[in-house]
Amino acid sequence: MYKIPLAVLAVLVSGAAFFFYFSADESSEQRPRGVVLESTSSSRVSESRTTAGLSTPLPAIRPTSAGSRLVIGRISSNVDKYLPRLQAMANYLSIELAGQGFSGVDIRMVDTLEEMTELFRNGEVDFVSETAFGAIELERDGLAEMMLLEWKGGVPSYTSIIFARRDSGIDSLDDLVGHSIAFEERSSTSAYLVPRSLLARAGYNMVELTDPRSRPPLNSIGFTFADVSDGGGGSAARMVLEGTAAAGAMSNLDWTEAEDFSEEDKRNLVIIHVSDPIIRSVLLVRSSLDPAIKARLEEIFLEMHESVAGQNTLEQYSKVARYEPMQGDALVNLMNARFMYETSGTF
Repeated sequence: MYKIPLAVLAVLVSGAAFFFYFSADESSEQRPRGVVLESTSSSRVSESRTTAGLSTPLPAIRPTSAGSRLVIGRISSNVDKYLPRLQAMANYLSIELAGQGFSGVDIRMVDTLEEMTELFRNGEVDFVSETAFGAIELERDGLAEMMLLEWKGGVPSYTSIIFARRDSGIDSLDDLVGHSIAFEERSSTSAYLVPRSLLARAGYNMVELTDPRSRPPLNSIGFTFADVSDGGGGSAARMVLEGTAAAGAMSNLDWTEAEDFSEEDKRNLVIIHVSDPIIRSVLLVRSSLDPAIKARLEEIFLEMHESVAGQNTLEQYSKVARYEPMQGDALVNLMNARFMYETSGTF
């Protein structure tokens, strides 16, 4: 069989080498495919980051070779959306780590959690931001550690809400039996995995419907997905408003922002259930990364919100307000997420 060799396309983006890796040979050995971006190096050392004032001095960083590079990862196929965010963070960290044996920070993007797991396993990614269920999955095999709570979108936690039309007569979860609920998409934590988990933990029998307009079996709650349902318009709220589904689910953040429906639409809806809060996002580091490097990264991330340059980078990254240690409410909200994650493994 004729085999087409691995093709590599390189372009320059803001002084950085940008590589797309792909293979047209389906029979060749599979490897995580994605985007690799080599960030520009920096010789300037930030004067705002010192170990002065730390109760315990940081251990000395001893990279394995001169000019070592760190790699920040991201799970997404949307390069246009996330590449500028990752580049801003990579540039900031390159400056902060300059003069400490590092020549820069690279970027690696892949499409799936499974691919990111392999990158951690192979030591090809050093740290990544991920939402609750993804973080738990990456941590599960001991390949990554949850280092810090990330206030993504300016919040440390969020909830899932289940809602119905105000005039539907549906006021509780029990009222959903014999009706259907619209989730956003299978990969959504707050608009599928969490609400599906809480319904399962409450003992309701869930049945996926091929037609969102059909009735579920007796004593069951039917469910469908807005992103694939005919007439769904890609929105659970729209399906509920138009009567295609009896109820829908989304995060409390999306409910507040109401980008998919107007304030008048919202007045025609009623929230019938709110989940326990779960952590918004987590910064994970590779478990096998040098402890001294982990400590230095933790210091940088914890102090980012204290400088104008750090604040600007956090805003560009994902509107992150700050990073905090995993303690107090964060641990409670992480425990909530773990309970829901365990339940999600049953469906």
